[in-house]
Amino acid sequence: MINLDEQRLVSLERGFHIPPKPELLSQIADEMQKSDASLDKIALLISKEISLSALLLKTINSPVFGLQRTISDIRQAAMFLGLEQLNRLVTMALLKQNFNGNACISLERFWDESLEVANACVLLGNSYKSLMPVDELYSLGLFHNVGIAAMALKFTDYVEVLKQANLAKEHAITDLEQARYQCDHAVIGYFISVSWHLPKPLCHVILNHHNTHFLAQNNDEQQRMAYAILKCAESAVDYARHQQYSSECLKSKRRVLLSLVLLSKILLIWSKITSTMRWQVKAI
Repeated sequence: MINLDEQRLVSLERGFHIPPKPELLSQIADEMQKSDASLDKIALLISKEISLSALLLKTINSPVFGLQRTISDIRQAAMFLGLEQLNRLVTMALLKQNFNGNACISLERFWDESLEVANACVLLGNSYKSLMPVDELYSLGLFHNVGIAAMALKFTDYVEVLKQANLAKEHAITDLEQARYQCDHAVIGYFISVSWHLPKPLCHVILNHHNTHFLAQNNDEQQRMAYAILKCAESAVDYARHQQYSSECLKSKRRVLLSLVLLSKILLIWSKITSTMRWQVKAI
Protein backbone atom coordinates (compact mmCIF):
# COMPACT_ATOMS: atom_id res chain seq x y z
CA MET A 1 0.00 0.00 0.00
CA ILE A 2 1.35 3.43 -0.94
CA ASN A 3 2.20 5.76 1.91
CA LEU A 4 0.71 8.94 0.49
CA ASP A 5 2.07 11.27 3.14
CA GLU A 6 5.61 10.06 2.54
CA GLN A 7 5.19 10.19 -1.21
CA ARG A 8 3.78 13.68 -1.02
CA LEU A 9 6.85 14.90 0.87
CA VAL A 10 9.09 13.29 -1.72
CA SER A 11 7.23 14.91 -4.60
CA LEU A 12 7.30 18.34 -2.98
CA GLU A 13 10.98 18.05 -2.14
CA ARG A 14 11.70 17.22 -5.75
CA GLY A 15 9.91 20.36 -6.86
CA PHE A 16 6.97 18.95 -8.75
CA HIS A 17 4.54 21.46 -10.15
CA ILE A 18 1.16 20.67 -8.59
CA PRO A 19 -1.06 23.61 -9.58
CA PRO A 20 -4.36 24.45 -7.91
CA LYS A 21 -7.63 24.14 -9.77
CA PRO A 22 -8.08 27.25 -11.96
CA GLU A 23 -10.67 29.65 -10.63
CA LEU A 24 -12.36 29.71 -14.04
CA LEU A 25 -13.29 26.03 -13.77
CA SER A 26 -14.81 26.62 -10.34
CA GLN A 27 -16.82 29.56 -11.67
CA ILE A 28 -18.08 27.54 -14.63
CA ALA A 29 -18.99 24.60 -12.37
CA ASP A 30 -20.89 26.89 -9.99
CA GLU A 31 -22.91 28.34 -12.85
CA MET A 32 -23.63 24.96 -14.46
CA GLN A 33 -25.01 23.62 -11.17
CA LYS A 34 -27.73 26.27 -11.15
CA SER A 35 -31.17 25.24 -12.33
CA ASP A 36 -31.17 28.28 -14.61
CA ALA A 37 -27.56 28.04 -15.78
CA SER A 38 -26.80 30.89 -18.15
CA LEU A 39 -24.94 30.17 -21.35
CA ASP A 40 -24.24 33.88 -21.71
CA LYS A 41 -22.61 34.12 -18.26
CA ILE A 42 -20.37 31.12 -18.91
CA ALA A 43 -19.39 32.45 -22.33
CA LEU A 44 -18.53 35.80 -20.74
CA LEU A 45 -16.36 34.12 -18.09
CA ILE A 46 -14.40 32.26 -20.75
CA SER A 47 -14.15 35.28 -23.03
CA LYS A 48 -12.27 37.19 -20.34
CA GLU A 49 -9.40 34.71 -20.78
CA ILE A 50 -8.07 35.98 -24.11
CA SER A 51 -5.48 33.28 -24.83
CA LEU A 52 -7.86 30.52 -23.76
CA SER A 53 -10.65 31.90 -25.94
CA ALA A 54 -8.34 32.05 -28.95
CA LEU A 55 -7.28 28.44 -28.42
CA LEU A 56 -10.86 27.24 -28.08
CA LEU A 57 -11.97 29.04 -31.24
CA LYS A 58 -9.00 27.66 -33.15
CA THR A 59 -9.95 24.17 -32.02
CA ILE A 60 -13.64 24.49 -32.84
CA ASN A 61 -12.88 25.88 -36.30
CA SER A 62 -10.43 23.07 -37.07
CA PRO A 63 -11.33 20.44 -39.71
CA VAL A 64 -12.22 17.81 -37.09
CA PHE A 65 -15.47 19.63 -36.31
CA GLY A 66 -16.36 20.00 -40.01
CA LEU A 67 -18.27 23.27 -39.61
CA GLN A 68 -19.75 24.93 -42.67
CA ARG A 69 -19.11 28.38 -41.23
CA THR A 70 -16.56 29.95 -38.94
CA ILE A 71 -17.36 30.32 -35.24
CA SER A 72 -16.22 33.80 -34.25
CA ASP A 73 -16.97 34.05 -30.53
CA ILE A 74 -17.29 31.90 -27.42
CA ARG A 75 -21.05 32.32 -27.17
CA GLN A 76 -21.46 30.81 -30.63
CA ALA A 77 -19.13 28.03 -29.58
CA ALA A 78 -21.23 27.32 -26.49
CA MET A 79 -24.39 27.19 -28.57
CA PHE A 80 -22.77 24.79 -31.03
CA LEU A 81 -21.03 22.49 -28.55
CA GLY A 82 -23.32 22.72 -25.55
CA LEU A 83 -22.10 23.64 -22.10
CA GLU A 84 -20.88 20.17 -21.14
CA GLN A 85 -18.64 19.73 -24.17
CA LEU A 86 -17.40 23.31 -23.91
CA ASN A 87 -16.51 22.72 -20.26
CA ARG A 88 -14.54 19.62 -21.25
CA LEU A 89 -12.54 21.56 -23.82
CA VAL A 90 -11.87 24.34 -21.32
CA THR A 91 -10.61 21.79 -18.78
CA MET A 92 -8.32 20.24 -21.38
CA ALA A 93 -6.93 23.62 -22.44
CA LEU A 94 -6.26 24.76 -18.89
CA LEU A 95 -4.60 21.48 -17.97
CA LYS A 96 -2.31 21.81 -20.99
CA GLN A 97 -1.47 25.39 -20.07
CA ASN A 98 -0.45 24.32 -16.57
CA PHE A 99 1.83 21.57 -17.86
CA ASN A 100 3.63 23.29 -20.68
CA GLY A 101 7.33 23.80 -21.23
CA ASN A 102 10.54 22.07 -22.22
CA ALA A 103 9.76 18.39 -21.70
CA CYS A 104 11.77 15.32 -22.68
CA ILE A 105 8.75 13.92 -24.56
CA SER A 106 6.29 15.34 -27.07
CA LEU A 107 3.62 16.87 -24.87
CA GLU A 108 1.42 17.42 -27.93
CA ARG A 109 1.36 13.71 -28.62
CA PHE A 110 0.86 13.01 -24.92
CA TRP A 111 -2.21 15.27 -24.72
CA ASP A 112 -3.60 13.83 -27.96
CA GLU A 113 -3.53 10.36 -26.44
CA SER A 114 -4.96 11.58 -23.12
CA LEU A 115 -7.84 13.16 -24.99
CA GLU A 116 -8.45 9.98 -26.96
CA VAL A 117 -8.68 8.02 -23.71
CA ALA A 118 -11.02 10.65 -22.23
CA ASN A 119 -13.30 10.48 -25.29
CA ALA A 120 -13.26 6.68 -25.17
CA CYS A 121 -14.25 6.82 -21.48
CA VAL A 122 -17.24 8.96 -22.46
CA LEU A 123 -18.30 6.56 -25.22
CA LEU A 124 -18.09 3.62 -22.84
CA GLY A 125 -19.66 5.57 -20.00
CA ASN A 126 -22.77 6.38 -22.03
CA SER A 127 -23.90 2.81 -21.32
CA TYR A 128 -23.54 3.34 -17.56
CA LYS A 129 -24.93 6.85 -17.05
CA SER A 130 -27.09 5.71 -14.16
CA LEU A 131 -24.01 4.51 -12.29
CA MET A 132 -21.48 7.25 -13.01
CA PRO A 133 -21.65 10.68 -14.73
CA VAL A 134 -19.87 10.68 -18.07
CA ASP A 135 -18.19 14.00 -17.27
CA GLU A 136 -16.44 12.33 -14.35
CA LEU A 137 -15.26 9.58 -16.67
CA TYR A 138 -13.97 12.20 -19.11
CA SER A 139 -11.96 13.75 -16.28
CA LEU A 140 -10.63 10.33 -15.30
CA GLY A 141 -9.39 9.68 -18.83
CA LEU A 142 -7.90 13.14 -19.10
CA PHE A 143 -6.12 13.15 -15.74
CA HIS A 144 -5.09 9.51 -15.29
CA ASN A 145 -1.62 9.99 -16.79
CA VAL A 146 -1.08 13.68 -16.04
CA GLY A 147 1.76 12.67 -13.73
CA ILE A 148 3.70 11.61 -16.83
CA ALA A 149 3.64 15.20 -18.10
CA ALA A 150 4.85 16.43 -14.71
CA MET A 151 7.71 13.93 -14.64
CA ALA A 152 8.68 14.62 -18.26
CA LEU A 153 8.97 18.31 -17.40
CA LYS A 154 10.99 17.60 -14.26
CA PHE A 155 13.41 14.85 -15.31
CA THR A 156 15.42 15.16 -18.53
CA ASP A 157 16.11 11.41 -18.56
CA TYR A 158 12.50 10.37 -17.99
CA VAL A 159 12.13 9.32 -21.62
CA GLU A 160 14.56 6.48 -20.87
CA VAL A 161 12.14 5.12 -18.27
CA LEU A 162 9.32 5.20 -20.83
CA LYS A 163 11.47 3.31 -23.32
CA GLN A 164 12.40 0.77 -20.66
CA ALA A 165 8.73 0.32 -19.76
CA ASN A 166 7.90 -0.46 -23.39
CA LEU A 167 10.61 -3.12 -23.50
CA ALA A 168 10.27 -4.62 -20.02
CA LYS A 169 6.68 -5.82 -20.27
CA GLU A 170 6.94 -7.76 -17.02
CA HIS A 171 7.47 -4.57 -14.99
CA ALA A 172 4.85 -1.89 -14.35
CA ILE A 173 6.03 1.57 -15.35
CA THR A 174 5.36 2.78 -11.81
CA ASP A 175 7.86 0.23 -10.47
CA LEU A 176 10.51 1.52 -12.88
CA GLU A 177 9.75 5.12 -11.89
CA GLN A 178 10.00 4.30 -8.19
CA ALA A 179 13.34 2.57 -8.72
CA ARG A 180 14.84 5.63 -10.39
CA TYR A 181 13.06 8.61 -8.81
CA GLN A 182 11.50 7.28 -5.58
CA CYS A 183 8.08 8.47 -6.81
CA ASP A 184 5.84 7.63 -9.75
CA HIS A 185 3.37 9.27 -12.10
CA ALA A 186 0.34 7.63 -10.46
CA VAL A 187 1.17 9.27 -7.12
CA ILE A 188 1.90 12.63 -8.75
CA GLY A 189 -1.31 12.32 -10.78
CA TYR A 190 -3.24 11.58 -7.60
CA PHE A 191 -2.12 14.82 -5.97
CA ILE A 192 -2.81 16.83 -9.12
CA SER A 193 -6.33 15.38 -9.36
CA VAL A 194 -6.92 16.12 -5.66
CA SER A 195 -5.65 19.66 -6.20
CA TRP A 196 -8.13 20.08 -9.08
CA HIS A 197 -10.96 18.78 -6.88
CA LEU A 198 -11.79 15.63 -8.81
CA PRO A 199 -14.14 13.32 -6.87
CA LYS A 200 -12.30 11.19 -4.32
CA PRO A 201 -13.20 7.85 -5.98
CA LEU A 202 -11.62 9.06 -9.23
CA CYS A 203 -8.49 10.23 -7.43
CA HIS A 204 -8.16 6.80 -5.85
CA VAL A 205 -8.51 5.12 -9.25
CA ILE A 206 -5.83 7.42 -10.70
CA LEU A 207 -3.54 6.44 -7.82
CA ASN A 208 -4.10 2.74 -8.58
CA HIS A 209 -4.57 2.69 -12.34
CA HIS A 210 -1.45 0.54 -12.86
CA ASN A 211 -2.42 -1.88 -10.09
CA THR A 212 -3.62 -4.97 -11.96
CA HIS A 213 -5.00 -6.40 -8.69
CA PHE A 214 -7.16 -3.36 -7.96
CA LEU A 215 -10.48 -5.00 -8.87
CA ALA A 216 -9.74 -8.02 -6.70
CA GLN A 217 -8.70 -5.85 -3.76
CA ASN A 218 -11.42 -3.18 -3.92
CA ASN A 219 -15.11 -3.54 -3.03
CA ASP A 220 -16.21 0.01 -3.86
CA GLU A 221 -18.52 -0.41 -6.87
CA GLN A 222 -18.04 3.13 -8.16
CA GLN A 223 -14.26 2.81 -8.10
CA ARG A 224 -14.43 -0.63 -9.71
CA MET A 225 -16.66 0.72 -12.48
CA ALA A 226 -14.40 3.72 -13.10
CA TYR A 227 -11.28 1.54 -13.16
CA ALA A 228 -12.85 -0.97 -15.55
CA ILE A 229 -14.03 1.73 -17.97
CA LEU A 230 -10.62 3.43 -17.87
CA LYS A 231 -8.85 0.14 -18.63
CA CYS A 232 -11.20 -0.56 -21.55
CA ALA A 233 -10.67 2.96 -22.89
CA GLU A 234 -6.89 2.70 -22.58
CA SER A 235 -6.94 -0.65 -24.34
CA ALA A 236 -9.07 0.63 -27.22
CA VAL A 237 -6.77 3.61 -27.77
CA ASP A 238 -3.67 1.43 -27.45
CA TYR A 239 -5.00 -1.01 -30.03
CA ALA A 240 -6.10 1.75 -32.42
CA ARG A 241 -2.63 3.31 -32.26
CA HIS A 242 -0.43 0.21 -32.23
CA GLN A 243 -2.66 -2.66 -33.41
CA GLN A 244 -1.93 -4.59 -30.22
CA TYR A 245 -2.93 -4.61 -26.56
CA SER A 246 -0.51 -3.79 -23.78
CA SER A 247 0.65 -6.55 -21.44
CA GLU A 248 -1.03 -4.72 -18.56
CA CYS A 249 -4.33 -4.78 -20.45
CA LEU A 250 -4.06 -8.51 -21.06
CA LYS A 251 -3.37 -9.18 -17.38
CA SER A 252 -6.54 -7.43 -16.18
CA LYS A 253 -8.85 -7.83 -19.19
CA ARG A 254 -11.03 -10.64 -17.79
CA ARG A 255 -11.62 -8.95 -14.42
CA VAL A 256 -12.29 -5.64 -16.14
CA LEU A 257 -14.94 -7.08 -18.41
CA LEU A 258 -16.57 -9.07 -15.63
CA SER A 259 -16.74 -5.92 -13.51
CA LEU A 260 -18.73 -4.23 -16.25
CA VAL A 261 -21.25 -7.12 -16.11
CA LEU A 262 -22.67 -6.58 -19.60
CA LEU A 263 -19.87 -8.53 -21.24
CA SER A 264 -21.27 -8.92 -24.75
CA LYS A 265 -22.43 -5.32 -24.87
CA ILE A 266 -19.13 -3.90 -23.66
CA LEU A 267 -17.22 -6.02 -26.18
CA LEU A 268 -19.39 -4.56 -28.93
CA ILE A 269 -18.76 -1.02 -27.67
CA TRP A 270 -15.04 -1.77 -27.30
CA SER A 271 -14.94 -2.97 -30.92
CA LYS A 272 -16.74 0.16 -32.07
CA ILE A 273 -14.34 2.43 -30.21
CA THR A 274 -11.31 0.59 -31.59
CA SER A 275 -12.54 0.92 -35.16
CA THR A 276 -13.43 4.61 -34.87
CA MET A 277 -10.67 5.87 -32.57
CA ARG A 278 -8.48 7.04 -35.45
CA TRP A 279 -10.90 9.85 -36.27
CA GLN A 280 -11.98 10.78 -32.77
CA VAL A 281 -11.55 14.47 -32.01
CA LYS A 282 -7.97 15.23 -30.96
CA ALA A 283 -8.91 18.77 -30.09
CA ILE A 284 -6.63 21.22 -28.33
